[in-house]
Amino acid sequence: MPAITRWVRVGLTLFILVAAVATARLFAPISTPPFEGPAGRPLAGSIAVAERWAINGVEQSVIIRGRDASKPILVWLHGGPGSSETPILRVLNGRLEDSFTVVYWDQRLAGQTLDPRAPPPESLTVDQMVADLDVLVNRLRARLGQDKVILVGHSWGTMLGVLYATQHPNKVSAYVGIGQMADKPRAEALSYAYAVDQARRRQDGEALRQLREIGPPPYSGEEIFVQRAWLDAFGGASYADMSLPRLILMSLGSSEANWRDLYATTNGGVLGARLLEPQLLSRNLDRTYLSFEVPVLIAAGRHDHLTSSTLVRDYFERIQAPAKTLVWFERSGHNPHLEEPAKFNAWLVDALRSSPP
Repeated sequence: MPAITRWVRVGLTLFILVAAVATARLFAPISTPPFEGPAGRPLAGSIAVAERWAINGVEQSVIIRGRDASKPILVWLHGGPGSSETPILRVLNGRLEDSFTVVYWDQRLAGQTLDPRAPPPESLTVDQMVADLDVLVNRLRARLGQDKVILVGHSWGTMLGVLYATQHPNKVSAYVGIGQMADKPRAEALSYAYAVDQARRRQDGEALRQLREIGPPPYSGEEIFVQRAWLDAFGGASYADMSLPRLILMSLGSSEANWRDLYATTNGGVLGARLLEPQLLSRNLDRTYLSFEVPVLIAAGRHDHLTSSTLVRDYFERIQAPAKTLVWFERSGHNPHLEEPAKFNAWLVDALRSSPP
């Protein structure tokens, strides 16, 4: 057998094996690895569980991880609605599990919680999502023996976090906002204007055509994704390389992700926009939610043109809280925790240590 033929067969065999392993991994149930102590045994006092909880009639995915389960509870509130960040948070922000008991919750419409076999919901309200969070928080407090939790919200998660922190301050020790929503109608108008301006500057005819076709916001359907796509292409959402294919590849390296996350990535956000976007536009945090009974920490990307870094700064200056902190991430857009993860992780640990639960 010629050497070249032999190497082709070897290469083809290896490709088939890798493809088979990848396919098996993609369709396997999710899991989360234990923290290991001496001799590779689970570390005493740690927690690492991936579970499904019945929350207000819907089975929802909850992962709890902490090197020391007695550490303060930190609950991630992902963006969207309908855009789980659990796998990528594990990849880029997993170091937080050394300092906190971290809870990764896939909300309705998102990640492992979105059931491909179930009919899409006919209705969903922001208040229902807040009620879901209350069930989650109460179960966490009882299970882990702590009175309060830290809420860390990103994008849509900041609205959920602000609503909950102001309604249930007795259950929250601190609120952290990333890509903070404030005056959402104004932010959407500024986002559209930025995308149009960039299209003109770059003489991008296709972008201008599509943006003019959907017109300025508000949007109640999939038009928002056209605007978001061009905003991201012009660096108004992510300053670093946070392209969807890159995030998916990074996420699929996590045992907490499988085919359901891929399905939800293309379906959850569409459902979220249809069901909740009009409600979000009617809840202007900048006018109503300015008084907090808990410390407030805001992480803002200098190049965020999605929620608008300018509006975030204005909101921060207006709110009243026992303590408040705003930190700028100079090489980030809407996602400082993903675009500058090492800086974000170190800042959050230090900042929360300065405002202990």
